[in-house]
Amino acid sequence: MNLIHPPITVPLEPLTFPLRRAAEEYPEKVAVITPEAGGKEYSYQWLEENSSAFAASLAGLGVEPRDHIALWMKNSLEYILSYYGILKAGGVVVPVSTHYGEREVLHQLRETEVKGLITSDNLYAQVGHLISEVQGLRFIVLEGQGEPPSNTISFSSLLAGSDRLDRSIGIDPKERIAVLPFSSGTTGLPKGVMLTHFNLLSCLYQVVQVHEISATDIMINQLPFFHIYGMTVLMGTSIMAAATQVLASRFRPIDEFLSLFETYRPTLFFTVPLIVQEFCHHPKVLTMDWSRLRYVNAGGAILSPEVQERFTQITGVPVMVGYGLTESSPTTHVTPIRKIKKGSIGLPLSLTEDRIVDPETGDELRRREIGELWVRGPQVMKGYYNNPEATAQTVTNGWLRTGDLAWKDEEGYVFIVDRLKEVIKCKGFQVPPAEIENVLVSHPDVKDAAVIGEPHPEYGEVPVAYVVLQDEASLSPEAIIEYAARGLAKYKRLTRVVFTETIPRSASGKVLRRLLKNSPGL
Repeated sequence: MNLIHPPITVPLEPLTFPLRRAAEEYPEKVAVITPEAGGKEYSYQWLEENSSAFAASLAGLGVEPRDHIALWMKNSLEYILSYYGILKAGGVVVPVSTHYGEREVLHQLRETEVKGLITSDNLYAQVGHLISEVQGLRFIVLEGQGEPPSNTISFSSLLAGSDRLDRSIGIDPKERIAVLPFSSGTTGLPKGVMLTHFNLLSCLYQVVQVHEISATDIMINQLPFFHIYGMTVLMGTSIMAAATQVLASRFRPIDEFLSLFETYRPTLFFTVPLIVQEFCHHPKVLTMDWSRLRYVNAGGAILSPEVQERFTQITGVPVMVGYGLTESSPTTHVTPIRKIKKGSIGLPLSLTEDRIVDPETGDELRRREIGELWVRGPQVMKGYYNNPEATAQTVTNGWLRTGDLAWKDEEGYVFIVDRLKEVIKCKGFQVPPAEIENVLVSHPDVKDAAVIGEPHPEYGEVPVAYVVLQDEASLSPEAIIEYAARGLAKYKRLTRVVFTETIPRSASGKVLRRLLKNSPGL
């Protein structure tokens, strides 16, 4: 038995019940603060009542149980209301990335067969002229200040009614789909991931337990809610624990973002490695009071052990590491706060099993042997939408094949090496890009870095680095190659460095290597 993450009991209830309980137990407590809207505060009772009113209005628009409703918005009060309103109407939330271009948006709307779209007026302006291409789309709801176009409905009008509705009561949480996000698409084409009420509720209970989140906590939620990490680990757990969440729709400019910390003094901060890394290089961080922040949790991508240690040295705040996938709602592993091992994603959460297997044979490997990480637990998806073949390739007897190379130490702590399909095969050896990236970002003049494999006629592939330098820094490609070569085997050494202004990343902070491979620099 996992003594650090002991077993928990997940009730058979809909995903809407944590909000209902918070409103019953803490009706006047501040649930949401919106700094970008003048710092307005909204209570749990207000959130519960208005999301139920929104649900009733959606039903009035013809939303039936199991209908897919697209939600395409930045982090906002309206996003939270829409999310719970759709669930209470009996619908399925289809989160759409605000980073998408028009064709990507239309592809997801068509693939998931949405019946309605809830978005903002500025986003709708990008696709309005193409929206007729989405067959079966019955209504469009717009959030914004101006008068909505004739073929749309204003968001505020759906909050004006006096009726209340919650169709989620009495559903089968293990069977009913709650959210249909697309996988990150770091490898292969993105696929719709069917997450049930029970999948997501299980993850909420697991994360609240391991992070010891309570109603006394204040969280600054800046990761996008359209991504499963932001949706579940930030928005969802805040409501599950009846904590207060301070909404931020963006990270930059960094000075403004750090000002939120000074104003609201958060107790917890969930983020991605890139933001932890940027904090380490910003002079304001050195002068701030971090005494109320219990810890930082970094997830979504691999965190360099050097960055992890540096942040704690600067602020005195420990950095936990979380791990997961869209397909697992998302969290499966977290480093225990009382026993952090640098470079490790920690131990499996309560009710979660893991194993390291040979990706070719499926045989379980011994400790410290590198293989593919498999996980099993109540948070693992029901499957891919309309894609049983991909589901069968990814889930075997409840075991989710993560696609990540990893190993375990003697205490069961897991260490991620890299993506299985992203490993560079050089001279017959496997070269994990993340290992070289961790070396690169440890240089004080390097702001960000990504490593990919470049085809080579003799060696198969060779490592090439894309590097973002700190402002005012001046380094030659040769100096970077020499720095990275220290302590690395010869077959892992860089052959080339390309300077760039940004590294393309997913919403969770994962490097989008496929975009780099198609860039003009190669």
